[in-house]
Amino acid sequence: MIRAAAMALALCAALPAAAAEVTDCDRPEANVRNLARPFASATREFANGDVALVSLLLEEPACCGAHLVVTLPDPEIGYGLCRFVTSDDGLGWSSLDLVGAQARYDPATGLQIALPGQRYEGTGFVPFTLHLTVNQAESRVEAREE
Repeated sequence: MIRAAAMALALCAALPAAAAEVTDCDRPEANVRNLARPFASATREFANGDVALVSLLLEEPACCGAHLVVTLPDPEIGYGLCRFVTSDDGLGWSSLDLVGAQARYDPATGLQIALPGQRYEGTGFVPFTLHLTVNQAESRVEAREE
């Protein structure tokens, strides 16, 4: 029994991280009226203020209306870029904790941000980490869940 449980756990750990969806902010969910409350904990800045995270929380679906907006400068155009980040199914997550976000810079890939959150999985909520890579030089944002 213990051996079977250990094997199942090892198989789960070997599964690849789920991709998150990253799109432009030209969508209704990215509207400022969906800014999560309290406002003081709904935004975080990184990279000397050049990269900002904005937490959004929609009322529906009740299980998973949390989304994220990432803003960053566009060196070619001269104004800010906006990227909308959500779960791979587009519904969102249960919660995202911007206060708990941890960041580091990797010269090869860009700004790395680990953002704790919770997602709904059928019968309850489970913790996960949203990993963001923000490459300002290439104006690119990538996201994955673990």
